[in-house]
Amino acid sequence: MRLSRRLCILSAAIAAATVTTEANSAILTTTFASNNGQSGNMFDVVTMDAALTVTGFDLNLNAGTWDIEIYSKSGTWVGSNNDPSAWTLIDSGSVSSSGNTPSFFDVADFILNAAGTTALYITGISTSTMRYTNGTGVGNIAASNADLQILEGAGVAYPFSTTFMPRIWNGSIHYEVSSVPEPSTLLLLSLGLGGLVLTRRKAAVGQG
Repeated sequence: MRLSRRLCILSAAIAAATVTTEANSAILTTTFASNNGQSGNMFDVVTMDAALTVTGFDLNLNAGTWDIEIYSKSGTWVGSNNDPSAWTLIDSGSVSSSGNTPSFFDVADFILNAAGTTALYITGISTSTMRYTNGTGVGNIAASNADLQILEGAGVAYPFSTTFMPRIWNGSIHYEVSSVPEPSTLLLLSLGLGGLVLTRRKAAVGQG
């Protein structure tokens, strides 16, 4: 009975380790040193080895309360800046700002696939909503870490209209990266289970 209970506990541990992930929160910021502005920005983000879940944005806005829309598309924004049909609306809502300071937008969580490029279009519906910085070249890295790169893009008049480039989106991306148990951990658990099974079989052979 004791051996059977140990088998059940170890089996449950292996199953949990196989499916359970641990989410690690992180933030990547470009800059808030703005010197220009428009309705919004289009820019690309490039993920490294892991998929990321975006949970929010810090935006650089003029003073006031602004209606914000956030779109995404697979691949680069370049060539799709005037094509609304290429984009998917992720979320929309109102954000208040005291002006030229980080203002948090609690976006509906969405996934950035691992080792891929995703275009983001973050915009207000007013010409004077977004603050940003003049850039040096579309596609240059504006900010990066081990998980993610934010590239220089464009300022865009709402909606999907006149494009000004290169421009650096001012803001932060809040995200989570999920980690799974190391293969060595799962192997040790499996070996432990195998050993218990073998012990139980030997015990059964010795019984009368």
